[in-house]
Amino acid sequence: MKYILNSPILTNWGSFGFFPMTVELAREWVADGDVQSAIGHTGTAALLSEILGLNIPANRISVKMNSGDEALIIRVLQRLPEGTILSKEELRSVPFELGLLLMY
Repeated sequence: MKYILNSPILTNWGSFGFFPMTVELAREWVADGDVQSAIGHTGTAALLSEILGLNIPANRISVKMNSGDEALIIRVLQRLPEGTILSKEELRSVPFELGLLLMY
């Protein structure tokens, strides 16, 4: 299964790898098959939709990855104040990166 997550959390026991991902590779990754969004905030979903050129819905669900599963991660690179929820426009001004989380 392929997921899109808004943090690099370990959702199950097991062995994981976490690797940097370019926007171009992320676009190929989402275009390559069925992807389940687990992005819980509309601003993050809207920004990812814009970056990836594909509708990424906000979908506040729990994920439990299993061996062979993959997740595209958007990771904010600074600690936000507690309870902060950013809009798409606000997220653009915050440093972030994309990564690929693999469960072996």
